[in-house]
Amino acid sequence: MTNTHTWSVGDLCEAVRDTLNAVFPDELWIEGEIVGLKNHSSGHVYFDLIEPDTTGSRVDKMSVTLWKGRRPAVESVLSRAESGPLVDGIKVRIKGELSFYAPQGRVQLQMTAIDPHHTLGQLAVDREKVLRTLSLSGLLEANGAVPLPAVPLHIGLITSDGSAAYNDFVNEIALSTYPFKISLIHSSVQGADAEAGLVNAVTTMSKHPVDVIAVVRGGGARTDLMAFDLESVARAVAGSPVPIFSGIGHEIDRSVVDEVAHTAFKTPTACAAALVQRVAAFNQRLSDGSKKLAALAMSRHDRATALVSSAARTINDRTRRTLDVNEERLGTTKVRLRGLAQIAINRESQRIDRISDLAQVLHPDRVLARGFSITRNKNGEIVQGPVPPGSAISSETASSLILSTVTESHLRQIEETND
Repeated sequence: MTNTHTWSVGDLCEAVRDTLNAVFPDELWIEGEIVGLKNHSSGHVYFDLIEPDTTGSRVDKMSVTLWKGRRPAVESVLSRAESGPLVDGIKVRIKGELSFYAPQGRVQLQMTAIDPHHTLGQLAVDREKVLRTLSLSGLLEANGAVPLPAVPLHIGLITSDGSAAYNDFVNEIALSTYPFKISLIHSSVQGADAEAGLVNAVTTMSKHPVDVIAVVRGGGARTDLMAFDLESVARAVAGSPVPIFSGIGHEIDRSVVDEVAHTAFKTPTACAAALVQRVAAFNQRLSDGSKKLAALAMSRHDRATALVSSAARTINDRTRRTLDVNEERLGTTKVRLRGLAQIAINRESQRIDRISDLAQVLHPDRVLARGFSITRNKNGEIVQGPVPPGSAISSETASSLILSTVTESHLRQIEETND
């Protein structure tokens, strides 16, 4: 028989409420992922808890309300566990009462408690899953293999502009005396926009002519660092052709980004200090090298000076000995030359004496004194051949001059004798 009873809206809502109370008389635990979280000005918190199916084609959803009066107790539990506040994207296990909200015709869960360890455990599970995936892809060591410049003076900084992390990093760099240059790309580091912002910032900065990229953020609860455990962000860091330093302010755990970065540090300040120290170490090596070169140059200069001095002394000694020998030889030569010259002079003197004697013997006066005469023609020329008859001649003897006229002239026959 067909039921022809017609329900009023109010009666049906009342019936649904009664049914819920009968089926779920007590508080219950439920787990899912938070989406669409809103902090109302009234102090109440509203969000949906979802559970996608394995194919992703359908999403089951439950509306959740955390009333203002119950909010302090929940936040206290989260604070003690260092789990962080309720934010979109985290998976939670919460406790509450099912109710039917007639004005909107929907079932909702009125939240009363939360299990923070479930959230942290799920984050750890997700983190390990991402690490395994990256390991199988060979990306865990990829950025660590990128060569780091010896003097990384141009830094690409990725963080939230104006944040404490930004100030800590920049101030630490500014304390150094080195000419660092910082190029900043702002990105959200937590919340719904963090994933896309970080991936875009790393990809964009990797195309800039920077020496190193620093990805930093300040400390916070574990859920605040969720973006740094996401596979997409980790892949962007691992695949960068520029070495990436991470300075994520969490003293206990390492994020996935820390695992794939070239070098990871606990804080933004430590990250900046490491870059300053690297430049300082290079500067020290340069200074030490300069000192060693100067010392080596001085040592070689001293050795060269010593060698030159020694060579100069040797040359001087050899020159002095050579001069002494040559001087001795010269003295001997001078004596010999003087002797030879004296001999030559004596010989020449004797020769001159003989020539002088001969000259005296052959002097015309001597010849005339021996009875000879010298006959000249009228021109005063010595007669050596026939003279024409009638020619006037003069004959000079040792004691007189005889003037004559030639009457007859004949050639004299000279007999040759053989000795």
